[in-house]
Amino acid sequence: MYLSGRHDGMSLVSEVGDCSLRHDAVRSYFIVERRKPLYQRRGVTADQRRHRSLSEDRMSDSETIGAQLDEGADLSAREQGLVGVLIKAFHLLEVMAEIGEPAPLRQLSKATDLPKGTLFRILQTLNSLGYVGQIEDSSFYYLTSQVSYLGRNARHEDLKLMALPLMTSLRSEFNETVNLGILEGTFVYYLAVLEAQRPLSWRVPAGTRDMFYSTALGRAIVSQFSLEHRDALIARTNLKSRTSQTVISKPDLIKALDEAKRTGIAFDLEENDDGVVCVGAPLFLNSRVVGALSISIPATRYTAALGIEVQEHLNKLDRHFTTSRGATDRADR
Repeated sequence: MYLSGRHDGMSLVSEVGDCSLRHDAVRSYFIVERRKPLYQRRGVTADQRRHRSLSEDRMSDSETIGAQLDEGADLSAREQGLVGVLIKAFHLLEVMAEIGEPAPLRQLSKATDLPKGTLFRILQTLNSLGYVGQIEDSSFYYLTSQVSYLGRNARHEDLKLMALPLMTSLRSEFNETVNLGILEGTFVYYLAVLEAQRPLSWRVPAGTRDMFYSTALGRAIVSQFSLEHRDALIARTNLKSRTSQTVISKPDLIKALDEAKRTGIAFDLEENDDGVVCVGAPLFLNSRVVGALSISIPATRYTAALGIEVQEHLNKLDRHFTTSRGATDRADR
């Protein structure tokens, strides 16, 4: 995290890339496709899937290969077979997620319409990869936290796509660095950074973490928590000075959070890093806070009038998302 004198032009850190022209289409795919069972995403009905599964189990190897080649002449027989196994594996993961608790092989076979032999081989492969666990000396299987890790990262990508137009608007209006962050415990995690197009600008790599209490991002998020949740978070946070301006008094921090709650805007006046002022605002999904945006301005360019202008612009942005516009993880997890 530092002030840079280099002019790197337009750069969106965190692999968001140049998707601003395509983000609506991509986001729509995420929203619609993720909610369909895997076999439906390939245009196969439930009855067709059951019939295909039963038919394939009765087929000889040569018959199966012939059927696969008929379905997709552009793929080799081996590739078709691998695709079929992959579809079954992901359908199994979806079924296990719906069950939500350890389930025996017999129940999983019935729920997926997969023969026990096929199902067992898939489970053993997923177990070796760390996505499925097995209760010792039993036939009960369950999803591991590795699956949650994948889902969590996917929801973060959704949030990036939703926030990108807002970040672009802020950067275009003020030509200052714009940050997207979420809360992880007592830390703010920077999901994405859209850098300013000028020689002297603030640079912070995506993936950086800061304490919530000294940043506009963190204050914007925590200000939207219930009083009970907010106070519990503050109670387990060790307030330490980051700069000579950092607020480390709990009453003063609560006062700043109350003001951010009232106005919808949070400020960091050189409290996290010397020479940098940040102005932040929360992002909402279905009326629940999921993250925040902030704009970072070198103190040499910051004025009270500019702060008011940034605040007004942030308040004009539509920062309230609904499920139909995307889905993401809660910021306070």
